[in-house]
Amino acid sequence: MAKVKVVKFGLALKLVGTTVLVTAAVALALSVLATSRLSDNINGEFASKGEAIAISLAAAVEQNAGGNISMVQGLIDSSKVIAGVKYIYIQDTDGSVMVHTFTPSFPASFEKTNPLEIGELSHEKRVKRRDVDFDTAGIHSIDIAAPVSGGALGVVHVGMDRMEIAREVGKLRSSMLGWALVVCLAGIALGLAVTLTTVVRPIRALTRVTAEIVRTGNLSQAIPTFGNDEVGQLAESFGDMVQQLKQIHGNLQSSVAQLTSSVTNLRSSSDEQNAMVSRQAAALQETQATAQEIKQTSFLATKKAEEVLKVAERADEIGRSGEETIERTLAGLTDIRAQVEEMARKIGELGERTRQIGGITQTVKDLADQSNMLALNAAIEAVRSGEHGKGFAVVAREIRSLADQSIQATNRVREILEDIGEAVRGAVSITEKGAQKMEQELLQVKSSGENLRELSTIVRDNSAAVRQIAAAVSQQSAGISQIFGAVTDLSKMMSDTVERLHSTTEATGVVHSVTEQVSSVLTSYRV
Repeated sequence: MAKVKVVKFGLALKLVGTTVLVTAAVALALSVLATSRLSDNINGEFASKGEAIAISLAAAVEQNAGGNISMVQGLIDSSKVIAGVKYIYIQDTDGSVMVHTFTPSFPASFEKTNPLEIGELSHEKRVKRRDVDFDTAGIHSIDIAAPVSGGALGVVHVGMDRMEIAREVGKLRSSMLGWALVVCLAGIALGLAVTLTTVVRPIRALTRVTAEIVRTGNLSQAIPTFGNDEVGQLAESFGDMVQQLKQIHGNLQSSVAQLTSSVTNLRSSSDEQNAMVSRQAAALQETQATAQEIKQTSFLATKKAEEVLKVAERADEIGRSGEETIERTLAGLTDIRAQVEEMARKIGELGERTRQIGGITQTVKDLADQSNMLALNAAIEAVRSGEHGKGFAVVAREIRSLADQSIQATNRVREILEDIGEAVRGAVSITEKGAQKMEQELLQVKSSGENLRELSTIVRDNSAAVRQIAAAVSQQSAGISQIFGAVTDLSKMMSDTVERLHSTTEATGVVHSVTEQVSSVLTSYRV
């Protein structure tokens, strides 16, 4: 059971302390407010007294205008003895001090602290008031200046002592604080008595009952009541709470009994399920191992099928490439044969052109012979003509020279044409032999192309068969992978089931432990 703590600062002490602080604060605030207002009232009272004295003295001086100064001195001396009056002095129209109450002498320059000019005051204001602090003479006063006959005969100054006001205010403040202290003490005593009677005593009674319940667990003891105030309502609510705790105690006892029975059944069922799931998990592990072996074998078969398929596809590609090459070779050889035939035809035409050029060359030679004969005849005629035929003789010589050159060139061209004709005949013979050889090679290439087409057809058929085998192996591998995946998922589910069963077993143990703890707690309370 929990131990009752010893309270170091009780509720009564806290309430009394709060009351003391609040009361002291209120009393202090009221004292300060009252003192401030009293200070303002005393200041006003002293100022009014000073104004009355200043105005009466101004009227007396006005009546005694031109009279005896000693009588005026007697008037201000008699007024000086009034409570609160610090000094009195009268100035003439020039500002010189006529009479005063200062001893032994009038302070130098003091008359300038509150000067009053003629006509400075309005009709409503009869005096001029000013706070004066003259530290050299130790004067702290309210200086009240009243004009004599409107300032035409001088000014009366009455100084009310502000230090006297401060002393009066201090006495009042001390008195107020004393009364405030008395009121505080009375309020504290009254508050303490009320607090102890109406708050602390009932709460202590409830605390004792609560401590007894905590210590012994006895919920059957009576709860005291304390009227209809908040403390009484607290005690009544506490009694209702104890009644509810009694009902909860009974309900908990019944629930704990049912929970204990349920936990026992749940533990037995959990043990049976755990054994069954363990057997299923072992069988599933063996199935998974077998599926793994089948998957590995299928993977190897798929790999081999893919390799065979690649080889077949490569052979098919090579066959197709060879077939295309044969076809291109046949097309090339056919083109070459056509070109050879065209070349033979062109060479024949070249021979014909050569023979034509030989005929043309013979014609040119005949023309050159005739030109030579004509040039010879012209030279003879030129000799006969004598001096007149010299120019013609020169032309005849040149023509003859050109005819000789043409004959020589024609002979050279005939020799070249004979060589070309011999070469053309040799080329025609070689071309005919090449065409015959090309025809033979073309027949062999056609035969090889036919054989290669048959081989390519066989390879394509083999490739198709290998593809079908590879597709079947792939489908088999996919099916085995699905089976293995399903077995793996089932194994994971089985592992999760085993873990959940372990968790259920642990939770059952925890619930059983909690049930025992609740039962132990319930046995410690008496209803």
